[in-house]
Amino acid sequence: MPPSRKPAAGSPRIHSWEDVTKSCPAGLWLSSSAEGEVSREILEEGCYYLSRLGLPDEQIARHFEASPEHVAELVRSYSSKLNSGEVTASEFDRAFWEGVKKEAEGDLKLTVVSDKGLHHVWRSELQKLDGRALMAIYESSRDFLGADPNQKFLDYPPPKGYDPLAMNREVRKAVAILGELLEGKWKDAKPQKK
Repeated sequence: MPPSRKPAAGSPRIHSWEDVTKSCPAGLWLSSSAEGEVSREILEEGCYYLSRLGLPDEQIARHFEASPEHVAELVRSYSSKLNSGEVTASEFDRAFWEGVKKEAEGDLKLTVVSDKGLHHVWRSELQKLDGRALMAIYESSRDFLGADPNQKFLDYPPPKGYDPLAMNREVRKAVAILGELLEGKWKDAKPQKK
């Protein structure tokens, strides 16, 4: 059975494929045969879920630096393990690999602020919102950045073990992207001159 991605106490959080290959202890994610070589179990799982999410074998092969034939074999192997009950499919695993897929396609996970607190959202999801909703999120996030730094911790308790400046960095990045999205909405809404 492949190792669980739920981190042990004190271990780093895994959010992307880059995190898997850079920050995990070698014994957990990487095979012991060579430094930097990803274990077969992780490759099987990744190829399986990315394939089920609609990525062609050729694209998966490019990301994993393997041949499309090897990717197809890994997908078949993981499917066989699922059918035999050796491994089980889970929503956590599917969501993890869906996030990896979105990041590989250039989507960004952003931290934004609303009147209900901090939220994580994909840029592609923000693009679907109308101008009013984007403006509300933009203003809340911008106000959050402009507030007294200590006020944030009275209004929104930070998670334990969290760098308090990380919120500012993440929200600042989101405000810039929200501004770009709003500019695009305004350009689309302006009537075209003939």
